[in-house]
Amino acid sequence: MFLSRLKPTLFRISTKLTLAYSLVLILSSTVIFSFLYFQISQALQNQERLVLEAKLEEYRNRIEMRGLKELTDYFSYVPGYDQNAALLVSLVNPRGDVLFLHEPIAGSNVDFEDVKSEVINQKSPHFDFVMPEAKGNDSLLIFGRTLKDGNRLFVAKSTEGLGVQLRNLQKIFWWLLLPVALVGFLGGLFLSNKTLSPVRELLTSMKKIEGGSLSTRVPIGGSDDELEELKILCNKMLDKIENLVNGLKEAFDHLAHDIRTPVTRLRGRAELALQAEGDIETYREALQSCFENSDKILNFLQVLTDITEAENRSKKLKLEKKFISQLVEEIMSLYEMAFEEKDIKISVKLDAHDWAMVDARLISRVIANLLDNAHKYTPSGGEVLIETINQTENVILRVTDTGPGIAPEEHAAIFQKLYRSDKSRSEYGMGLGLTFVKAVVEAHDGKVSVRSPVKDGKGTEFEVLLQKMS
Repeated sequence: MFLSRLKPTLFRISTKLTLAYSLVLILSSTVIFSFLYFQISQALQNQERLVLEAKLEEYRNRIEMRGLKELTDYFSYVPGYDQNAALLVSLVNPRGDVLFLHEPIAGSNVDFEDVKSEVINQKSPHFDFVMPEAKGNDSLLIFGRTLKDGNRLFVAKSTEGLGVQLRNLQKIFWWLLLPVALVGFLGGLFLSNKTLSPVRELLTSMKKIEGGSLSTRVPIGGSDDELEELKILCNKMLDKIENLVNGLKEAFDHLAHDIRTPVTRLRGRAELALQAEGDIETYREALQSCFENSDKILNFLQVLTDITEAENRSKKLKLEKKFISQLVEEIMSLYEMAFEEKDIKISVKLDAHDWAMVDARLISRVIANLLDNAHKYTPSGGEVLIETINQTENVILRVTDTGPGIAPEEHAAIFQKLYRSDKSRSEYGMGLGLTFVKAVVEAHDGKVSVRSPVKDGKGTEFEVLLQKMS
């Protein structure tokens, strides 16, 4: 039970970071302490060797310059006050006879006979070696040399004192590791909590969003690090998702509204026909009405399908070299009467060289949608200007009207599916015309833009840019 509760805590990132930080600090401290221990032990051993070499040279000078008696007299005074009393000093002849011997006051764990045998066996005139002591775990450091008369003088010292110093040093390092480990754990805990604080804020916000609160946003702090940038990007993504979800809700509402009307009419006419017994004319009118309303529904669904295919680029374009002015003139012939009936003045400025590689059928429908839009929103007595501008690599189609204009905050929304602004509610339409324009133009690798107001707070200008070699 305890382990099952502990397991989630152990696998949390904060716990891992805390343990990792502590481990790194402990390991790095251990490496530093080991390096220091090695350097200090080497320095102490070198110091011991230098002392032994100096003492050996001093005793050699005494014997060769003043005789063995002088050395004997010297050591008769040493034990009372000199640290040399800790040294083993001896002079032996090649046969192994001991001519002089001074042993440490505190005694030693040295087997002198073994040391003497090892000294006699040395081939070099200057020699030094280490041999284990007869008792304990320490060693004996021995320095010696062969004198001019063939006798061998050597000094030896136990490493027991050095070992005690090094063991004390080891104890100090081990005790220092405890506060280092504690500091590492507390430091890791602090750093992990501080580092993961933005992540926890993200998790809290995500849980709220999962619960249905799409308006929740991650709190933004004042820092300028990567996690703060992640929070900002997350909030921007949430803004887009919320707008998309709201747009989908609104689109479904509009879709239901736009389909309900013809379906209701169709059902009403069919009901009337069923109630009119034997009246052929009533049946004919009902069937005509059903045909028209079902045609509207099919047309609506077909436009939706065309937009989806254009957006997904799942339908292959039949590209051919076409003069846009020619397509404009063909569509204008269909709309000319409608503009005249509404008393709208049409101005056309077409460039004779405005060719582009386009799918003529789709671009004609784009032109028709723009003209239909201009006809719908330009008041009686207004003007509509249609231009094509030939450029080196592009052709621009521009339709400008003198209608009421479009609010800047609606410029992006008018290209969304089924979007209809408040001004267009009273106008007939499916709310798909500009969506179709944008989808088809972008399928041609072109761009469509809107500018409104154009002049004196009124008017709208749609500009379509088509590449000559898309």
